[in-house]
Amino acid sequence: MLNRAFTAAAASMALLASAANAKDADAIWFGGAIVTVNAKAPRAEAIAVKDGKIVAVGSKAAVFKAEQGKATVLHDLKGRTMTPGFVDAHSHFIDALTMADYANLAQPPVGPARNPGEVVAELRKFGQAQGIKPGELLLGSGYDDNLMPQGQLVTRELLDKEFPDQPVVIVHTTKHGAVLNSKAFDKFGYKDGMPTPPGGVILRKPGTQDLQGLVMETAYLPVYSALPSPTPATEMEAARKAQVIFAAAGITTAQEGSTHAPQVEQLKRIAKQGGLIIDVIALPFVTDVEKVLATDPAKTWGRYDQRLKIGGCKIVADGSPQAKTAWFTTPYLTGGPNGEKDWKGGPSLPPDALVAGVKTCYDNGLQVFLHANGDAAIDFLLQTHATLAGKEASKDRRTVCIHCQFVRPDQLQKMKEYRITPALFTLHTYFFYDVHVVNRGAKQAGFISPIKTARAMGMRPTNHTDYSVTPLDQMFMLWSAVNRTSRKGVLNGPDQRLTPAQALQAMTLDAAWQYGEQKSKGSIEVGKLADLVILSGNPLTVKPDAIKDIKVVETIKEGKSIYAAGAK
Repeated sequence: MLNRAFTAAAASMALLASAANAKDADAIWFGGAIVTVNAKAPRAEAIAVKDGKIVAVGSKAAVFKAEQGKATVLHDLKGRTMTPGFVDAHSHFIDALTMADYANLAQPPVGPARNPGEVVAELRKFGQAQGIKPGELLLGSGYDDNLMPQGQLVTRELLDKEFPDQPVVIVHTTKHGAVLNSKAFDKFGYKDGMPTPPGGVILRKPGTQDLQGLVMETAYLPVYSALPSPTPATEMEAARKAQVIFAAAGITTAQEGSTHAPQVEQLKRIAKQGGLIIDVIALPFVTDVEKVLATDPAKTWGRYDQRLKIGGCKIVADGSPQAKTAWFTTPYLTGGPNGEKDWKGGPSLPPDALVAGVKTCYDNGLQVFLHANGDAAIDFLLQTHATLAGKEASKDRRTVCIHCQFVRPDQLQKMKEYRITPALFTLHTYFFYDVHVVNRGAKQAGFISPIKTARAMGMRPTNHTDYSVTPLDQMFMLWSAVNRTSRKGVLNGPDQRLTPAQALQAMTLDAAWQYGEQKSKGSIEVGKLADLVILSGNPLTVKPDAIKDIKVVETIKEGKSIYAAGAK
């Protein structure tokens, strides 16, 4: 539909819906492809904006005639492409406030660290560049044990040898765990022989109960909750830098996808001081929902206050499939993280606590975003929803299954019946497919993020980066949905590939719908916010493999430029 050729008749019809007849638009954009993501008028030659909203969309001649005034600023796209601003279906905005404090330990093409030796070298280089003194905490992020050559691992022992007097924490690429050295274990209260908490993973040295270095899921929470964060004195500048990262990706609405109570308060302080230039949707984490409700009653959720919205509850039912902590109904082909046989993973928190969390949110009329990767976790979501919703199981609560990676076809059917939205993660087809084949087999791995099937069933699946698990690169995300090619160049799930137009809709209009904001965002239509992005190329017309090379030239929030490539 979105590839339909632009016609003057369609443009004129669109213009008739103009919200203003006076010739005093603040700005008009023209001179390039305008992809509206509006099925009724998919292409336009020009758009006009006034007071932060779109007032006209249509042919250049008609828009100029109706909306150009003496003070109207004209913006020539010069052959570039304009689309709606990108709506982030799931990421962790709060991560961007501190990313500058972490060494990049990811594998190429995201980072430079291909083996344990390079991990150590990057840590050392980063520590020296940042002036981190002996005894001060040294942080890294993006480490992926699955990609280390010949099964080599970064361990407590290796880090102790290289950094004997310094606590070191290396956050796993999944963000569900970290590798610590002895000084860091001491700092955060870990001891050899300590029990593994329910829902957690602690790797041990072979034949002992001594800590090997990697802790995940609930075993990681003591570290996660104590990691450094910006102070009230530095948070405004940190928020500014974080928003530049999102705006540079073309994002005008971002998600903070797992927000603890102190972080909610931090975001409120930033918003109150006028520190947000993009919209941010915070999702209080299940363990902190009651705390947040005590300061922010349910009636205040779901609406923006100075660009900040508490959007719903975040509940995590399981872990990560590449880390083998996702919860499945069948065993992993390669056993568990500690070599366990018949390993199926498990819930991230006791199921009773998870059910109680969903109940609190449903009882308060709040939207639920439930992280579920493995099919057993998705079964849990469906069963919990059916039990708590009862006769109203098909009511539109806009419940979201975050990631929903290994959803089965029968589960998709139930999700459609229950009106649960799958927020999918097609970047796994590039970054982690090769690992999933080893752990889960080719058949199951080929059906990860079945976004085309969900669309064909009449659902409105969205797509996301889960930043900072994968890079905040919306064009690369779009590319992954269209191409489904792995790191090793393997085409996977070819029957799940989207057209570029469908992939663009999943990150604009459908993502806005996920939040109940489709009437104000997600497409270029009269009356909607002028949230826009200008791209170096047209993702609907370039060759599919070239989509990843398209760059964000400029990002516009409510008619005002908030990012321009090359600007200082």
